[in-house]
Formats: sequence, C-alpha cells, structure tokens
Amino acid sequence: MRWQLIVLGVGLLLIALAGARALLLPGRPARPAEPVISYFESNSFSEAIVGEPELVNPLLATSQADKDLVALVFSGLTRLDEFGQPIPDLAESWEISADGLTYTVTLRDDVTWHDGEPFSAEDVAFTMSLLRDSNFPGPDDLATFWRTVETYADDAHTVRFVLTQPLAAFPDYLRIGILPAHILAGIRAEALADDPFNLAPIGTGRLRWVSMEDEGRAVRVVLQPYANYYDPARRVTIRQVELSFYRNPDDAFRALGEDVQAFGGLGAPQLQAALNSPGLNLYAAPLPVYALILFNQADAEGLPFFQDEAVREALFQALSRRAVLDSLDEEVLAINSTIQPGTWAYNPALSPPPYDLAGAEAALDAAGWIVEAGGTRARDGTRLAFTLLLADRPLDRQAGQAIAEQWKRVGVDVSLQVADPDDLLERLNTTRGEGRGRDFDAALVEIGLGRLADPDPYPFWHDSQIEDGQNYSGFSDGEISRALEVARRDPNGVRRADLYREFQQLLLDRAAAIPLYSPVYSYAVSCQVQGVGLRLFVDPSDRFMNMDAWRLVPQAQMSTVCPQ
Repeated sequence: MRWQLIVLGVGLLLIALAGARALLLPGRPARPAEPVISYFESNSFSEAIVGEPELVNPLLATSQADKDLVALVFSGLTRLDEFGQPIPDLAESWEISADGLTYTVTLRDDVTWHDGEPFSAEDVAFTMSLLRDSNFPGPDDLATFWRTVETYADDAHTVRFVLTQPLAAFPDYLRIGILPAHILAGIRAEALADDPFNLAPIGTGRLRWVSMEDEGRAVRVVLQPYANYYDPARRVTIRQVELSFYRNPDDAFRALGEDVQAFGGLGAPQLQAALNSPGLNLYAAPLPVYALILFNQADAEGLPFFQDEAVREALFQALSRRAVLDSLDEEVLAINSTIQPGTWAYNPALSPPPYDLAGAEAALDAAGWIVEAGGTRARDGTRLAFTLLLADRPLDRQAGQAIAEQWKRVGVDVSLQVADPDDLLERLNTTRGEGRGRDFDAALVEIGLGRLADPDPYPFWHDSQIEDGQNYSGFSDGEISRALEVARRDPNGVRRADLYREFQQLLLDRAAAIPLYSPVYSYAVSCQVQGVGLRLFVDPSDRFMNMDAWRLVPQAQMSTVCPQ
C-alpha cells in the first residue's frame, strides 16, 4: 500500500483502504499528474497555499491565505482544546458573575510581543475599541457583536467584559487575535486596512514574521518559532516555516513534493492523484458546514403537507441518504446532526429515522395521501408536489437529482430549481420585504457554522428567529426552543451538553429537516513530516493547532516512516 488516509475529527482514526468510498467519496474527474515526493534536507516545513496575503490582521482577515497566517502569528485570550471547548491562552483564567453578564479575565503575566514588549490589558482594550468603532472596516458580524460588549482594563493584567445578556458561548468569542497597542495606538479604525502592519505583523503567537518576498509564481512568507513564546509545552521545534502562496491552484498542487511538503484543500481530481503518490500522508476532517434539506413550514396554505410531521418523517424514511452520497463526485462525510462529531456537544447515540421505503408508503397512505392517476399522491385536492431549490453547483445538482428520483418512487412529485448561491440565500431570507420572504418550497442548503466553534443552534431553530432571524424553514417546536434558550444562557455550561444532545435527537424525531453531509477538507503532507493531527472545528487554519508536535524525519530514517 503506497499511501495512507488519515481521518480525524471523529476521534483519531487511521484508515488504510484499497478505496475510500466507505467514508469519503473520491471524485471521478480526470486527475492531474501524481506528485513526486522529494526529501527536504533542512529542518524546515514548507506548504503551498492558494491565494495571496493582504490583511494579516486578526480583525480583518477573511481570505484563507490571511487566516492561515493569523493563526500562526497571533494569539487570542482563549483557544480550543481537542473537543472544541475554549480554554485559556493569553488569559490565565476567568470568572463569571452570578447573572452571567460580566466576565472578569485575568491575563498571563509572562507574555511578550514578538518585538519583546510586554503584553497587557491595554492591548485587549485597544483591540476591542477598534472592533466597536463605527468606522471599523472589517466583517460586519464582528462589529455587530462587539458593539454589544463593554470592555474595561481594570489593571495591567485584568480585563472586564460586560454583556447585555447572558451568552454561554462568550469565551469562544475571546479567541479573536489581539493587536499590539504600542504599535498601532492612535490609528483610526477606518485606516486599519491600509496600514503597513498588515504585511509585517507583530503578534504573540508561536511563530514570528520574518519576511515576505514575491517570487513570481508565488509569494513566499518565512516564519520562525518565537523563542520567548509564553507556553513552553506548545513551542514549535521546527526551525522554520515557509508558506508559498500561489495565485494559480494548479501551480500550488504541482509544487507539492518538489518544492513544498504540504498542500491543503485538495479537490477531487487532486485527491485521486495524491492517493496514488508514494511518500504522502493524506489527512481528512469534516468542515464546519452541514448540508441538509429544509422544508418551508411557514406556508400553511401553499405547502400544508410540510406542517404535517408524519409527511416529513415519511420523506425522511423514503430517502436513502447513503445512495445520495454515493452519487456524488466529491468527498463528503455522512451526518445525522447539525453539530460536529467529536466535539463536546455532539450526541454519538443519535437514532435517525431508518430508510424504509415500504414504511414511508404506508405512512403516507395512513395520512390520507393517496396515489392518483399519473402516480402522484394527493389529499383533498392538494397534490404532494413541490420544488426543491438548490445552488447551481455540480455537487448540488447531483444530490438534487438523486433526491428527486428517490422521492418520486413513493409518489412525491419533485421538480428541481437551481439558483446562484447568493440568490439562494436571499430566497431563504425571512426579511426580504414585499411579502417575498422565505421564497422556496424545499431547499438543499449548506449552512456554515461561522467563525465560532461553539455549536449554539439557537439562531437556526429557535421559534423567535422565524420572522427576523435565520430560522429559514419556519420550524416551531416549544420543547426545542425552551432547551436552546436555557442552553445559551447557562454561563457555566453545566447543562449545555445534555440539552444539545437532547436537541439533536428531537430534531430527528420531529423530522424538522433532513441532514445529509459535511464537506471534507483534505490535507496532503509528505511522510517526512510526522506528528500532524488534523482537528478542524472552525476553519482550515486549525490544521496548525498541534504544530508543536510536528517533527521532520532525518533522511536516514525515511524508510521506516514512508510507504514504499
């Protein structure tokens, strides 16, 4: 066997298969040339990344290129543990007031910036003041949230945050990287994006910025471990990290093996080529995105059948989700929940409605939906017919076609309608105006979990979010709403895991939606690089979380770790 496929994120699981179809579904398009792996003499790590650094600033970074660098150069007050829980990083500890509104954070006293200056509460207050500024040029969701939080530097190592309402997920928000006040003090928020700091950043992270050079095909950024990094157990021992940013994705993949030791985010053809390349280890983990089928349950007059739990459950039973996934050309992971497997809130004992074609037909018969001439079911003059809205992408088209064909077997008439992804989101929107909100029958959608690891499902499933929030389907269930409300207000998190596990099973029991899959992030790394452990909770940049464990194998030992 010339390759290894390592799947992480649902525990630590090593899989070596003749084909990956049992869990991952590799694509079928013609693949590029297989990488030829070279040995790299020096104790340095190199990786190809698609894109170009522009805003290496934790408040402004939105491209993957920028986010990858931010993850290595900067630190936040908290970071994630292996289960996705926030734990102290620049913070030493925190206390929560009895009403859940005040978080008092004690900072470490041994942290210095990469230029040697001490880190203090002034840096935290300065960073938050930029986020709260009305002219802040970064992502709107960041500004909107932080404008609801007051920040006070009580002394050099104590910061106090005052919230407008209890929010158990608040420690997760504290993962945002902190900026140095001694360098940027006095800058106007609106000028932040144009400051030279963004391409010569100074942070408190494990790696310090050394240089950036445009080499034509790629921009090469050199980083080195910061010798005075505050947490000795997490210090990086690799001598140097070189990240080459390619404007052309094909150039980035071609560099793998010859010029660089790693490349992430492989597409289906690239993955097929890498699977056949000696000397590569392939790591995979589900992205924090879930694809599911939503039903418009708010249109009681036009779509009365979606308000009937028996009909929704029959649609669930009539769908072989495994067959849908087998029809796809891309790598995906089957899911039963909107919460990521392997994280603290996931329920590993979920029991979804089983695939049962005969049972689905019997349930529809019992509910009065009878097959009429032409093969479509109807009741009281209403046909069981609707349109499935989906994004105009090959993966969505393949899934939509498979879903429609399966449902037609039980007398459900489903037509497909494709839309530009942005237009699809607009049609889901509950506040479009002119009576056009929630403009769909059913929809196949991919919902991302955003910048947070916290799984709080409140915005998507609480009944208060039906009219002006992200409860796109209009689903309303008192038991689920009460559980979500209690969970997000529990500042100590004592009950949250139990409530979220209960929520996940209730969502399946009510057939509120049909979960299908999560896209998979694939990471190809030379077998010379040992100790890689992929734990994706929020973003592909989290592949660097355990870089302190990475080691480069000397040439004399290559035969013991690299497949022949």
